[in-house]
Amino acid sequence: MFEIYITPVIITLLSVLVVSALYLLFGFRRYVSSVSRKVAADSMQSREEAESGNATADSRDYPPVSVIVYSEDDASNLEILLPQILEQDYPAPFEVIVVNDGAISSTKDVIARLEQKYYNLYMTFTPQESRSLSRKKLAVTLGIKAAKYNVLVHTTGNCQVPSRHWLKCMAGHFSPSTDIVLGYAAVTATDGATESWKRLHAFDRVRSSVEWLSWAIAGRPYRGDGCNIAYRREMFFRNKGFSRSLDLKYGDDDVFVSEVVRGNNTAVELSDDSMLLHMQNAPGPLYRSEKIRRDFTAPRLRGHARLFFSTCSWAWWTLLCTAVSLSIAGLPSYLPMTVACVITLAVCIILMAAWRKVSVSLGSRPILLTFLWFMSYHPLYTLYYRMRGRSKRGSNLTWG
Repeated sequence: MFEIYITPVIITLLSVLVVSALYLLFGFRRYVSSVSRKVAADSMQSREEAESGNATADSRDYPPVSVIVYSEDDASNLEILLPQILEQDYPAPFEVIVVNDGAISSTKDVIARLEQKYYNLYMTFTPQESRSLSRKKLAVTLGIKAAKYNVLVHTTGNCQVPSRHWLKCMAGHFSPSTDIVLGYAAVTATDGATESWKRLHAFDRVRSSVEWLSWAIAGRPYRGDGCNIAYRREMFFRNKGFSRSLDLKYGDDDVFVSEVVRGNNTAVELSDDSMLLHMQNAPGPLYRSEKIRRDFTAPRLRGHARLFFSTCSWAWWTLLCTAVSLSIAGLPSYLPMTVACVITLAVCIILMAAWRKVSVSLGSRPILLTFLWFMSYHPLYTLYYRMRGRSKRGSNLTWG
């Protein structure tokens, strides 16, 4: 039963199986684990600095900061968000500029009430008649032009800031050699919101985040998260703002970042205190529209992260198919089947544990057993959305 005749087919299949397993363990798992390790390291450092109190704050030269909040019909959440920002424990001067791109009257009422309490809160707005351009890029540009300070921290009106140390975590990275700091915002459904396929969406969000975060941690940044990102005002104007992507409705946090980031001018901040909550009242539709636009702008980004993670998907399918083929080719002996099962099972357990850890670290749903199905299905899922994106090309362009 366990006797085996070594044939070229069995040797070839076993070699491919081992190579695929090593590629997944030392490639895919390495990048996935680098994100969870970064979260743990940054969180520990943040806790230590918080415990040390004013001594650490006095020893570090925190820059003055302009916080730019892009708001689009977010009046109700601004009531929560703005006090969270304005009451940050930050030892240097800072201002908050709300750029209103939507319901002017309701947002005005919120800002008017809060301005009576906070002297460093301001508001500007995008002209309602603006057409044939990216309204968000226009709004962000207006906010940057209105900013008083050189260090800009960006977020959106549908976010929330759980920690009073958020600004410290983000702005504390700026030094003469640092021009941009990449943060993270975890998607959270508002009360009463429902989402179909939420486990699959959670898997895809984490996978996308792992791609750009792990690449940035490895010194090859190429995009960011518009809900939580910081950069220098002078760098924005030196790059001529969003001038190279005016044909895109979006691209303010990926195409622009890809143009300006380098390994030596970019920092990544992933402590629990630095993470924001991206509140969504319709997570399913918003997820689908964001995935389409991300896939549409992806070809304009630097770096080869998508190519690498695509090869990881191929390696996963190769592992599964080779394990089955080796089991069949080895019959009637069960030894090849046993070897194939042991190798495949070991890879599955290690990858599932790493994925669950990074999912929890990024504030997403903890996925364990369903990881195997989602990992197998993801290439087809991505292909489907790329095909949908081509049919919706006009919705991603400012003209066309």
